[in-house]
Amino acid sequence: MDEPKILKLAVFLVFLVVQPRTNGQWIPRPIPPPIAPRPLCASQFALASHACAFLPYVPSPSPSPPPPSLIERHDSLKHQLSHDHKHEHEHEHEHQHEHEHEHEHEHEHEHKDGHRHEHRHRRHGHTMTPVEASCCHWLGTIDSECVCDLLVYLPPFLSRPVHEYTVSVKDSCNVTFQCASRITT
Repeated sequence: MDEPKILKLAVFLVFLVVQPRTNGQWIPRPIPPPIAPRPLCASQFALASHACAFLPYVPSPSPSPPPPSLIERHDSLKHQLSHDHKHEHEHEHEHQHEHEHEHEHEHEHEHKDGHRHEHRHRRHGHTMTPVEASCCHWLGTIDSECVCDLLVYLPPFLSRPVHEYTVSVKDSCNVTFQCASRITT
């Protein structure tokens, strides 16, 4: 640098340091309100996903065909009566009676933001495997707030009313997540 520039800079710095009066004041920044702790959703989903990944995939049964209309049944009956058919019928009836006992356990807890979380475990003569027990346990630990935050990406018509989502693990357990409406009027 040039000497005149260094000299000007030095004089300016001395002037700033020596100047006793300043027309400014320090205003402390307001302390922000404490942030409510949010659940660790990614960890909860990962634990439940890992536990439930070992469940065997069982496709749901296909829906039964709709019952025939009255007109179709009437035409079919008329057709059968118009022909002379000889049929022999043998009937054997075998009855089995099983006695199953149902045990239900319900657990509910309310979260501070109004989201309810309900667990309902049902056993119909069915003993839970360790994999099912683990899956039900980790599904039950997922916070409703996490599920509701994830499902906020659904179309608005699904977000308007208070709604609930139920996850069923075979006959072992049902876990219900209740979400408040996201849209305010």
